[in-house]
Amino acid sequence: MNMSLKQKIRKKKFWITWVPYFFESNCDKEYVLKLRLNKNGFTLIELIVAIAIIGVLTAVLVPSYISYIEKSRAASDNYTLGELNEATRVYYVGQPSPNPFEVSGTTDAVLMQTLILAGFFSETPVPKQQDASYTWDYSSKLWLLSGTIEDLTHVLTDGEVMFGTASDWFKHAIMNYTGTATEIAIPNTINDVNIARIYQDAFKGKNLTSVTFSDDSGIVQIHARAFQNNKLTEIALPTSLQTLDTRAFYGNNITKVTIGSGVTVSDSVFGNDNLFRNAYIANGKSAGTYIYKDGSWFKQ
Repeated sequence: MNMSLKQKIRKKKFWITWVPYFFESNCDKEYVLKLRLNKNGFTLIELIVAIAIIGVLTAVLVPSYISYIEKSRAASDNYTLGELNEATRVYYVGQPSPNPFEVSGTTDAVLMQTLILAGFFSETPVPKQQDASYTWDYSSKLWLLSGTIEDLTHVLTDGEVMFGTASDWFKHAIMNYTGTATEIAIPNTINDVNIARIYQDAFKGKNLTSVTFSDDSGIVQIHARAFQNNKLTEIALPTSLQTLDTRAFYGNNITKVTIGSGVTVSDSVFGNDNLFRNAYIANGKSAGTYIYKDGSWFKQ
């Protein structure tokens, strides 16, 4: 009777595996037998070690993964927040006063619908973070992200900034920021003091990642090094701004600037060169959003 191919392979493996066992000399046959029976398996210790390694990797990687997801959601919500405030700023320009954003008591849902009807959004923006929501703040005239563990945008308060006292000029200038929030909103007034200037070095080296200004901001000048050495990537300057002094935003990786018309821009405001100023002047100092790409600034 002819054997099948599988039978031939099985027979060959039997002879290769077991025949040498019966002819081995000067060795412990029982030990050899155990080795051969267990040669393709794992010992209990090896299994315990493998499980322990998997447990350690899980404990290290899973929290990091969750943290990464949360940071991604927060970054997405922060970007949408900026889009909301920018859309509202543009809406303000084309609407007579009073408009829905100035009428206290108008619900956030109605204000969102106003922006949708105006063509700024196709649907209501919804935060990706759990339990978070976009709310309109009438005092600062800004959209804020609330309901998160740490709100992304923090409106400055009296206890976090110091105003000058030497003269009326200094009394309306923020001289120093002592708060810890890194994503801040600068309102039009703090403790009934109208903010007209950000003095030199006021926010220098504070690890700021986002700075926004209220739509009714009256800031006319941002002094030298005011926001130098932070972590800003974009800035929407108040439409009231008249002067940007030397190195006001130097030391940030800013690639997007929204600016009003006719602003006097000094040296090295956004980098160690005058490329932004040159592009702004080339466009007749016209209002708009300027983008930095491939070593050059251009107006959108």
